[in-house]
Amino acid sequence: MTIGYGSTTLLSKTADSEWASALAPSHVRGLDAYQPGKPVEELERELGITGALKVASNENPLGPSPRAAAAITAALPSLHLYPDAGGFALRRALATKWNCELDELVLGAGSNELLYQLVLATCEPTDEVVSHKFGFLSYRLSAQVAGRPFVAAPATAALSCDVDALIAAFTPRTKLVVVGTPNNPTGSVISKAQLQRIIDALPARALLVVDEAYAEYADAWPEIDHASGVDAMRTDPRVLVLRTFSKIYGLAGLRVGYAIANRAVAELLGRVTRTFNVGTLAQVGAIAALEDTAHIAASAALARQGIEQLRAADFGAAKVLPSLGNFALIDCGRPSTDFYNQLLRKGVIVRPMAAWGLPNHLRVSVAARADMPRVIETLASVLA
Repeated sequence: MTIGYGSTTLLSKTADSEWASALAPSHVRGLDAYQPGKPVEELERELGITGALKVASNENPLGPSPRAAAAITAALPSLHLYPDAGGFALRRALATKWNCELDELVLGAGSNELLYQLVLATCEPTDEVVSHKFGFLSYRLSAQVAGRPFVAAPATAALSCDVDALIAAFTPRTKLVVVGTPNNPTGSVISKAQLQRIIDALPARALLVVDEAYAEYADAWPEIDHASGVDAMRTDPRVLVLRTFSKIYGLAGLRVGYAIANRAVAELLGRVTRTFNVGTLAQVGAIAALEDTAHIAASAALARQGIEQLRAADFGAAKVLPSLGNFALIDCGRPSTDFYNQLLRKGVIVRPMAAWGLPNHLRVSVAARADMPRVIETLASVLA
């Protein structure tokens, strides 16, 4: 098969795939493309319904911070200018919040981008990225996209991080250890003592990445022991913390997150950061959102209330796992595909968990206060 510039020959889908596959290195050929969730508008069009609810992506049902929305509107006349590539104003605001130095902060288009950059910046081809079996999907993908080995340690029977198993997975090739607290999709957290055990066992050449995308929600549960990656980072330079504005701040559509790290690690990250990776509106909105303490408090309180409602609901044999995030994992007791499809037909979009290795589970985000009764009633009608 010959393909040249200017060719008008249409290839079959199979031939197209074979040609593209030959372009890719072996580790890319083995990857599955990310499958995004079904948007509300598409579901309504397909089923001929209206008023569908999306509780699949852990978005803030209160919407963006009102202060952020106002600041973004005011910044619209400057869109013809490139964004501040150094993100100085946002990093200054973050340095004040966390009492750290500017050179200990790195911005990214969401914390997810920074995870991928960490693999590029630190891992040789044979270095391993280690997490546990039910950690966030991007922990594995960030390694595999770069062609680095990923090691998934066994989890506990409750699907949370098994610290003993995680530590047992460390080898001389371990370079990045990634843990989420609260973890997505399970909602489980790591205690202060558990985090210290991981740090104590960490190989000298490795970094511990603590993903705190949902940490502000965990703060609404002060009676439950959960670790602070930021506190750990202050005492050990091998600890790096990832944070985001996508969740409690309600700025998921802007894609802005950050890392807090030892300045030498932050400098390494800066070497692989794309220029202008965080746009002007994202930076302006994030600065304003940081100051919107009322929005943060209301969002955290709503999430806790929603989790408590889900945990108290009667879903028959299905069980709702404890969670300190703004989402809960539901064990349906058998493959969840049929439940997922029934919920779609009733206009409630949740996230099936087979891609996480949890074929019997669904993840449900907390909805707005007015919508939670409908979410729970629909879940009950399908699950129970």
